[in-house]
Amino acid sequence: MEAIATYAEHRDRIDLILIDMLMPAMDGITTIRTIQKLNPQTKIIATSGLAAQDKFHGMTDIEVQAFLAKPYTAQELLQNDEASSVFATSWLLVVDE
Repeated sequence: MEAIATYAEHRDRIDLILIDMLMPAMDGITTIRTIQKLNPQTKIIATSGLAAQDKFHGMTDIEVQAFLAKPYTAQELLQNDEASSVFATSWLLVVDE
């Protein structure tokens, strides 16, 4: 919930969001849907230690640019095209509540 408020307050300065798919307060799918209602153009990378990528199959109302399985290294994150293009000059919001 705090992440949604932070995004809403700073969305004009945030270019990419890393979202953990399994969070205790609000799951990743709900978080993605909420953020995309605020701004459908938001770039999102989903992360999880489980096979959460399967949750996206058949869902047409959400879009993520990539999925990273945990654990991942900084190098693996930077090898992602979406992530590497924004890290040098942009804000990043990590959602792992």
